[in-house]
Amino acid sequence: MRGSTLIGDLGGTNLRLALTDGESLRSERAFKTAEHQGFEVALEVFLEGIPQPEWPRNAIVAVAGPVSGDRIRLTNCPWQFSRDAVRERFGWNRFGLMNDFAAVAAALPHFGEDHLDAVQTGIEVARRPKLVLGPGTGLGVGAAVPSGEDWHVLDGEGGHATLAASNEAEADLIAHLRQRLGHVSAEDVLSGPGLVNLFGAIAERDGLDPEPATGEEVVERLDREGCPAAREALDRFASFFGTVAGNAALTAGARGGVYLAGGVLQNLGERFRADLFRAAFNAKGRMRAYLETVPVYRITHPEPGLFGLQALARG
Repeated sequence: MRGSTLIGDLGGTNLRLALTDGESLRSERAFKTAEHQGFEVALEVFLEGIPQPEWPRNAIVAVAGPVSGDRIRLTNCPWQFSRDAVRERFGWNRFGLMNDFAAVAAALPHFGEDHLDAVQTGIEVARRPKLVLGPGTGLGVGAAVPSGEDWHVLDGEGGHATLAASNEAEADLIAHLRQRLGHVSAEDVLSGPGLVNLFGAIAERDGLDPEPATGEEVVERLDREGCPAAREALDRFASFFGTVAGNAALTAGARGGVYLAGGVLQNLGERFRADLFRAAFNAKGRMRAYLETVPVYRITHPEPGLFGLQALARG
């Protein structure tokens, strides 16, 4: 596979790597970041299984954090590395880096119906911005905007925008969170750790034991015990997510569609309250009619970041 490109999706919890010629993927592997000392170590392990003649000549990697300068630091993972040092160590001609949700945004124009489930039907306006949001270890936000015949990908740190309340009950929960966290961002509730924060605020409000330590445990308490606090945490999650997504859609003018991704949604499955999400998404006063026409999709593709990087590698 001479001339192939290595593509990688580096999140707070997982690193996914593959080789591509732009049309298909080969040698896909996943690594837990907690099980390896750093990015370069994981790359060495991956490349050990690749015959030397097939080693990639270029690489594109998406990382869960801001990309600026030579030194890359992840937001929710202790890994850090030098872009130049990695490129030189592995002999790549080019080493592209981008935010992880910029990679997902690059996939948006290429998804087919088999990669999407409708959360809200609407009218997709051709050649208008497309927006993606994804709760996982953190909250990723990205967009694809038309540029001539192509698409330009925008990344940012929208997950760290201040979380807003839509009613008194939400304001009360945010007040509890503010006592512990100081600034309360969207990511502080719309992520795996955010589910724990939500449960803790509800437990504190109601005088309960904030036992769960992970988002998965919050979901397990609902499944195992029918826990009312866990049920409320998931309901509040859906409503807060709708509010944040609606705000972002208005800001971006995302009439090309809003797309939902992330490991938390995959884990929730049918437990995700799409009805509460839609109600909060559209609750924007005189802009309700605008938002009700915006299609919202849940991405079902198993590796949307790699899919986007594959599309970029074609270019």
